[in-house]
Amino acid sequence: MPTLSQIFGSGLSGKLRSSFRVRLFTGITVVILIVCCSFATLLFYQQYQAQLDKRESEGSLMAKLLARDVRLAVFSGNRDEIILAAKGTMSLPEVQSVEIYDPEGLLIARLATPADDSARYSTFRELIPGLLNVELEKSLFVGKRWGSAPDAAIGSVRIVVDESKAEAHLHRLIITVLTATIIFITFGILAAYLLAKSMTRPIIELSECAAALKDGNDSVRAPIETSDEIGHLASSFNSMVDAIRLRTRDLEEALEELYQLNIALEDKVAKRTSQLENANRELESFNYSASHDLRAPLNRLTGFCEVLKEEYGDRLGKQGLHYIQRIASTGDQMNLVLSAMLTLYQVQQREMSPRPLDISELATAVAASLKQRESDRKVEFVIEPNIIVFADMKLIWLALENILGNAWKFTKSRDDAKIEFGRLGNDGETVCYVRDNGAGFNMEYYDKLFTPFQRLHNFEDFPGTGVGLAIVQRIISRHGGRIWLESNEGLGTTCYFVLQQHERIKEPLAEGNIHG
Repeated sequence: MPTLSQIFGSGLSGKLRSSFRVRLFTGITVVILIVCCSFATLLFYQQYQAQLDKRESEGSLMAKLLARDVRLAVFSGNRDEIILAAKGTMSLPEVQSVEIYDPEGLLIARLATPADDSARYSTFRELIPGLLNVELEKSLFVGKRWGSAPDAAIGSVRIVVDESKAEAHLHRLIITVLTATIIFITFGILAAYLLAKSMTRPIIELSECAAALKDGNDSVRAPIETSDEIGHLASSFNSMVDAIRLRTRDLEEALEELYQLNIALEDKVAKRTSQLENANRELESFNYSASHDLRAPLNRLTGFCEVLKEEYGDRLGKQGLHYIQRIASTGDQMNLVLSAMLTLYQVQQREMSPRPLDISELATAVAASLKQRESDRKVEFVIEPNIIVFADMKLIWLALENILGNAWKFTKSRDDAKIEFGRLGNDGETVCYVRDNGAGFNMEYYDKLFTPFQRLHNFEDFPGTGVGLAIVQRIISRHGGRIWLESNEGLGTTCYFVLQQHERIKEPLAEGNIHG
């Protein structure tokens, strides 16, 4: 259970931490208390020491005066004079007793008043001097014999003084000092409170204005009553409020403008979405036509060419057969183009099922397929094992077929054909590559690489549709990766591509993920 000191202590500590006015008032009060207590202590010490010195000096003076008064009487042995001198000293109100002794310490005379057991007494002693002026005083005492030291003490006096009055005076002095100190401290604390209140009032008003500003009241104004630092602070606060009000207004206007832009953008997006949907429907219709309506006449055309060749070949001659063969080849090429267009569309529309894949195994399978297709060619494949990526298997298979197929196609004129598949470490990511030592291409035409139906070589030398790299680029982009090529004419080409190694694919991504 906490004590009262703990409760008040914690409460005061909390107020000191939370209130500048309390801290300022407490600081001033502590300074006043220290000053007042120090001044009162110093004053009391000085007065007390003065009283002690006064009592000591007065007591010693009374003893010296009495010793001088009784000196001649002691010389002459006149006891009446001694008693008379002692009565003179006893007439003083603070003297309690007077005693006079001879040189041997025998009491000559004693006068005293009744002692008070509750009172405190101080004792003062003084020797009775001998001859002060030896020649003069010897002549006055005719017939008296003097020893070898006529100026030696001839006795002593003892005075007992009552200290009650002095102590009463000291008590009155203490009460007076304490009363004055308490009054001064009271007025000091009152002055400290008023001073702390007047000094912290502008700060409290400024704090209240800041709280009102925090609650959203940007019309609040801090009063400026002085030209000191607090006045400058209030002026700066008002300037800040004005700036906030202007910025708030500008922000509201900007938000309204942004809202209107969003509405306009939504309208544009809706229109573009509608246009895109129409374009997709048209593209679907075109692909349907390409795969059915356009392909059917081409197939019939190819069939008619075969019929002409078989039934009327002997009548057409070599030139006629040559024309029929060219017509059939053109039809086959058109079929390939239509198939490539359909594949390009399907790559963009196909739903992906990405998972961890060993792309090295896929590359090995594609390489085996190429070797089986043209078993008479001798091509060296170097495939790095255990390259794991996160991708859709069917799409990556199609991409590898096109990349490795291009390397296979463009190395057909080399007896030492070599195709490599591996990976590189680049800024914390894995870069896969396919490198060949084939025909290569001129890097000046790099921008045409990923455009459908754009070719950098003659069809007669390297047949193809010109859609392969476009298909690959779209597949890599849909996987959140990027692709780029480096080549030298006559030395070969290296195709680099980056695929995710973890489940982080966010598709579809932009088609522009091409590293130049």
